[in-house]
This record gives sequence, structure tokens and C-alpha cells, in this order.
Amino acid sequence: MVFNTRIALAEEYDLCQSQVDEYQNNGHILLRNVIPESEITELRTSVLRSHEALKAEEEDFQKAFRITQNLWEINDTVRAHVLSKRYAGIAAKLLGCRDVRIYHDLTFFKEGLGKGKPTPWHQDGHYWPLDTEGCITLWVPLIDCPVDMGPMSFVSGSHLNKNAEHLPISEESDEYIRNLVENENLSVAPAQHMKAGDATFHSCWTYHAAASNTTDRTRIAFAIAYYDADAKVPIEPPTNERRAANLARWFPGAVPGGPAATEKNPAVLFPRD
Repeated sequence: MVFNTRIALAEEYDLCQSQVDEYQNNGHILLRNVIPESEITELRTSVLRSHEALKAEEEDFQKAFRITQNLWEINDTVRAHVLSKRYAGIAAKLLGCRDVRIYHDLTFFKEGLGKGKPTPWHQDGHYWPLDTEGCITLWVPLIDCPVDMGPMSFVSGSHLNKNAEHLPISEESDEYIRNLVENENLSVAPAQHMKAGDATFHSCWTYHAAASNTTDRTRIAFAIAYYDADAKVPIEPPTNERRAANLARWFPGAVPGGPAATEKNPAVLFPRD
């Protein structure tokens, strides 16, 4: 079964130049059928089992969503998806780089019946401890995700600045970005219905948020964070505690100014790099 899955996950996704341009202009894009339909059930089952196995490490972000991380290290099916050339090929083309490395994977579970609160507006870049603009996250629901389940909204073009870099995800970041949107007349791309296997890709600098989940089901989503395979660790020390913690956790042994390439960060398209 894993053998067949790996064949499917090596198949190139048909990405056209206009989609690359859309991503590079807006900092986000929604792509349909990124995960082959035949693979969704097995991946969902594996993600749920792995999340449960990592339950002791689960983080709850202000009741907005629950996460566990690096499931690929404990489950072969998840590993096959995280190291899929199909997904990494999309990420590399959108970024315009030769290859990407794995930062980490993570779950995003948002409870139903309004228990999963709105996700505040924020920039992921606050947490990324890398010296590169080439950072991108694939976010995919593993069940059909209507708008009232809480898929993401984005501010188009916001990846071109770092105005909210200083703020962690919080009520403060939400208010700050809402004010920017209003005062600067920024363009908000509203959440769209996503089928299981559809995926959004967004830059770590793109403002994004999600509404509350008002359905009667938990939103089961999975994400893979990638970065330009040639990225380096900043020479200067991390500017906040979360960056420092992430540098230590996801880049063990990496040195300032050196390549961001450890055993936890395999290159995907050219894995010998």
C-alpha cells in the first residue's frame, strides 16, 4: 500500500505559469486536488492516529486550534506525504527555487459547534528562525471543509512586508492587522469551500486568519511547512523566544550563518543535497 502511495505522490501536479504568478503576486493560492483522492482516507487515518500518539505534546492556541508536530517522524504514511515530490514540486515552483526542505509538519484541528474559536489574523514569520524570504506552507483539509468550518482567509499582497512580524498570534495581532487592512485599504481574499485534498499555499509573511467552526464536525487539517533548500540560519541571534525555541527544536546543531540543513530538514526534490 505504501509502495502504491509513493508512486501516486511522485506524480507531478499540473501547475501553470498563471498560477505561479498569482501566488507570487498575492502570497497565497488555492489549488484543487493536490492530494490524490485515492490517498486521502489513508492519510486522514494516519494523521489522526499520529496526533493521538503525540497527544502529550499537543498545543492549544487560544481554543482556536489544536496542533501536534512532526508526525512524519513516527508514521510511514505521513512520511510518504511529507516527502512527496508532488507537493514539494508545487512549493518549489511557487517560490521559484530549485528545491525545498522540510521545516516541519503539523495538524490543525478546530473543534465544531463554535468551540473552535476564530483564528486571529497573524504572520507566521514571527515564528520562523530562517534567513530567507522563501518560506511556504501547504494547508490541506482531510475532510470536506465548507466556509462555516473555518478554512483560511488571506490578505493579498501582504507577504511583501513584515509589519506584523513583531507580534505572535493573539488578539493584539488580530487588531493590528485589521487596522492595517482598514487604514491601507488592503484586499482580503475570503475563505472558500475546500474539498478534502484541496490545498492552500501561503507565504510565512502573508496575513491570514480563520473563522470559528460552527459545523457539528471537527475540522481536520494537516500542513507541511517548506523553505528554500539553500536557506541559511541567520547570523544574528533570534529576535524572540519562539524563534529561539524553534531554531533549537527544528534545526539541531545548525550554526549561525550556516546552511539550514539538519537531519530534521531533508531536501525533497534532490534528497542527496
